[in-house]
Amino acid sequence: MNSAPVWTNCGGSFDIDRKRDEIAEREMLSQAPDFWDDAQKAQKLMQEAANLKDWVQTWEQAQGSVGDVEALIELAEEADDSSMETDIISELGRCQTSVDELELRKILSGQDDNRNAILTINAGAGGTEAQDWAEMLMRMYTRWAEKHGFEVYLAEEQEGDTAGIKSCTLEIRGRYAYGYLKAENGVHRLVRISPYDSNARRHTSFASVFVYP
Repeated sequence: MNSAPVWTNCGGSFDIDRKRDEIAEREMLSQAPDFWDDAQKAQKLMQEAANLKDWVQTWEQAQGSVGDVEALIELAEEADDSSMETDIISELGRCQTSVDELELRKILSGQDDNRNAILTINAGAGGTEAQDWAEMLMRMYTRWAEKHGFEVYLAEEQEGDTAGIKSCTLEIRGRYAYGYLKAENGVHRLVRISPYDSNARRHTSFASVFVYP
């Protein structure tokens, strides 16, 4: 089987060796007697070390899953036992999940990507239509965040004149919240048959979304 060398090569694409070196460097710096003299700098270094360790641990878990799959395949081949197929497929699924997480972290490697996110929504021109659209966006982002395990806090909300909201601010807490949401910056448009128009005409509504760490 040749999956082990292939997987080892993948470690280079994720810079695992460099991350281990950076962890060791930060741990050495933390041993200095004057390390905590500059508390802000010290906390930043400790957070960087924690993020790097999380990267390496995820990699090691994925590597372990690959080893488990290889062992199961070898056992199945030696025993000529097709009943182990379910276990192999299950382990392959765990491998894929780990690799997907590593790939995502590689994409979300910006300086602030792993931080919490502040998301503000402002209804555009258009009165009730735009305000209703703004509230729909607020519900959408709230449900998305909760589904993905983030904590959501409504920091501010200004209700609309008839329905919806004029504006709101959501605080979304969790690792990589900002990285996931930063692409949502901009103006969002909705085209629909208005439930508020007695003539059932089509309306275009706008709302702006701003995301910052």
